[in-house]
Amino acid sequence: MIRKSDVQWWVLEAKKHPESALAIIEELAERLIELDAENERLRGEIIRLQRRAPTAAPRAEVQALQRKVETLQTLLDADGAVEPSVVFLSDRLASARLLLSQAQQMARQGQTTLDKRALLSLRCLLLARPQDELLLLTSQGRGLKASLSDVPTLAEDTWPTAEGQGLAAGERLSAALAVAEPPRFWTVATRRGYVQRFVRAAFDRRLAQGDQLVRSPLRNDVPVAIVDGDRGDVLLVTRWGKAVRFSHRAIEGQGSVALNLEPDDEVVAALSLPAEAEILIVTAGGYVSQRDTTRFSARSRPGGAGRALIQAHDVLAAFPYSPEARLLYLTYAGRLAFVSIRDVPLQERAGKGTPLRDLSRDPAVAVVLVPEEFLR
Repeated sequence: MIRKSDVQWWVLEAKKHPESALAIIEELAERLIELDAENERLRGEIIRLQRRAPTAAPRAEVQALQRKVETLQTLLDADGAVEPSVVFLSDRLASARLLLSQAQQMARQGQTTLDKRALLSLRCLLLARPQDELLLLTSQGRGLKASLSDVPTLAEDTWPTAEGQGLAAGERLSAALAVAEPPRFWTVATRRGYVQRFVRAAFDRRLAQGDQLVRSPLRNDVPVAIVDGDRGDVLLVTRWGKAVRFSHRAIEGQGSVALNLEPDDEVVAALSLPAEAEILIVTAGGYVSQRDTTRFSARSRPGGAGRALIQAHDVLAAFPYSPEARLLYLTYAGRLAFVSIRDVPLQERAGKGTPLRDLSRDPAVAVVLVPEEFLR
């Protein structure tokens, strides 16, 4: 949803920086063309599904596609509705969003986003495009879906919406993902290192029914990550810098214990590896380690002790490496910081990593990777 205040802000920025107006227009036009192509593809898919035998499953699929087409049409009708947003989500599903350009301006000016009370309840930080769907997992193993248009704009430094909507008493948000095009399979990882793999159609059906999706046999366990489980391997990374890698297909039908964890350690990130790649391990203190996955061969099955990726006890996240991308940190003081990763060297051993920003006095509570195409 585009508000008048958003448009007014864009106009103000164009007036302040007229030399960038042409580049902004070209980028908006390119994004609108992409949205239009996606819209037409979905319309064709709806027609194809409607020609099938009228069973219950296709009707549900048609309805989901129709909702997505309506969302895309709204985006196409709204001038400039193509810029990605930074999304803040609390453990009780309060939410807020900022346009990426607004977040960049706040970072330059050193402005705070959320106040300390709101930051204490923060659970997830995402980067989402207008056409993306938000996939949410809860502490009870249930799944929820939301549209970016349902997330209100952050006007002040507190949550603009009421908490608890869609959650049971004691239930909390534990993982979130912005989804552009859902894969055929999902792989979910829990805090204590349990993994389950789902066929998307069955996953969506159980989600719509409000069923429990993830059933970990481990105590005090909640889902913390969901990734594309279609092909290749999954890499889990823990708070203490340990990792384990194995094929998505090696996960047993009812789930598997991925690795043995120390009592105080926990899984904080999961990456899907369809091919060998270079990855980043990011800590709350501002250190970053770049590693080559060819040095971490996949195990034949889940389980066992993890292998050290970085010497740290405050790992926040792991991302695919792209030299032109940037890290976006959110700190305990509520400030945003955009940091280049171009000069992070490739490390062959599990060292402390490269200090990109001194966050020792104001550690990061969350971090996301901003791709190069979002920074144009």
